[in-house]
Amino acid sequence: MKTVLILNGQYLPGYKGGGPIQSCVNMVENLSDQFKFKVLCADRDFKENTPYEGIKVNSWNQVGAAQVYYMSPDQQSLAGFKRFFEETEYDVLYMNGFFSPIFTIRPLILRRLGKLKKTKIILAARGDFTGGVEQKNLKKYGTGGLEHKKLKKYLYIALVKLFGMYSDLLWHATSEIEVRDIQKVYPKAKIFMVPNLPAKYIEKEPVIDKESGKLRAVFISRIVPKKNLRYALEVLKQIDEGEVVFDIYGPTEDQNYWDECKKLIEEMPENVTVTYHGEIPHAEVSHVFRQYHAFFFPTHGENYGHIIAEAMMNNCLCVLSKGVTPWDDYIEGLGIGAPLDKQESFVEIVKRLILADQSEMDRMLKYNNEYIARKANLDKEIELYKELLDE
Repeated sequence: MKTVLILNGQYLPGYKGGGPIQSCVNMVENLSDQFKFKVLCADRDFKENTPYEGIKVNSWNQVGAAQVYYMSPDQQSLAGFKRFFEETEYDVLYMNGFFSPIFTIRPLILRRLGKLKKTKIILAARGDFTGGVEQKNLKKYGTGGLEHKKLKKYLYIALVKLFGMYSDLLWHATSEIEVRDIQKVYPKAKIFMVPNLPAKYIEKEPVIDKESGKLRAVFISRIVPKKNLRYALEVLKQIDEGEVVFDIYGPTEDQNYWDECKKLIEEMPENVTVTYHGEIPHAEVSHVFRQYHAFFFPTHGENYGHIIAEAMMNNCLCVLSKGVTPWDDYIEGLGIGAPLDKQESFVEIVKRLILADQSEMDRMLKYNNEYIARKANLDKEIELYKELLDE
């Protein structure tokens, strides 16, 4: 049985690192009968100053089906990584995030210096080329300070191309959108496309009713320009009929952007109530989604979007931007998505959801549940993952 060593900034019990954590967890849990999994990650959650409780730092821990090594900051140097790789047996190295400064870039520097053993290396870009900096015509909808980041990222890409840092590895793309975006930067890249594995789906009964004239909507994500909360608020500001509750959950990672959002919240009409509830651990996300009719997520781009799948699995309809996620067939089937340059279409979608009664909601949820049940049938995807890791 081959051993796959996964490198990611965070792993369980962390949740602030977003979708890549869930991508790795789902891969481990679905393929642990075919591969032995080890995980190397930080000993603390994203932007936290203290380690997780109840773990052994700089040592191996059994977490679900994986052995997990939680590395302390003082060990995250080139010398620390070199020592770790020399002491760890693995057959495949699976890295997450093109721009990850510690758990991708430092190991690749070691490889460039000839300090890593020659083995198969897979890099999952994790949306680093999808959305945000690529949205050139949507600044007015709140892309924030991405122009500055864009310059730094393109300078980094030019530098690593010069030194061949990302040569001779296999790219894992999770959608055709991401294949296209990787090829824009690395036209000759060897790419293997297989979607992220969702969590196992168990159909649930809805817990809230739908009354015509009322809508409960939610936003659960990082509050950064790419996730586009400001755009959602701009849409809701134009809703002058019905009663709308819009609750926001997630870390405020960009204070300037959050200040722009708060200003819009203050300008909402009386019939729209917006409340910020702060961060929630991943274990509570399913319960939260079940309290709402719709997940309003006009993202600038998702290579997959675990949060979207989780909403569907918990009877929460997904109102999404069109052409920048792998879920276009879903929003087309329900008529609840539009391109971001058609803001008036989102206004009409929200108004239609407000007017929907229980029978219309039942019809839409039937489509939603049948759709995610098909997507969660993983036999084909698991065979592709075996090929990805074992070829």
